[in-house]
Amino acid sequence: MSFLTRNRSNKAAILSLAFALAASAEACSVCAVGKEEARVAYYATTAILSFLPLMMIGGLVYFLFKKKR
Repeated sequence: MSFLTRNRSNKAAILSLAFALAASAEACSVCAVGKEEARVAYYATTAILSFLPLMMIGGLVYFLFKKKR
């Protein structure tokens, strides 16, 4: 078996395994948020991850402004 054929076989096996495991994961927090605690945690995490880049950019701008002074 050549390297190219073996590489394709490995990719096909990994892809099929990923599809098989994805179905059993049931990790969709949007579709299956049954508990109020999970919903609050989901919204809090979404807010933190949404504002984190803005806070990092703001911190960098603040740092550079203070350093220039």
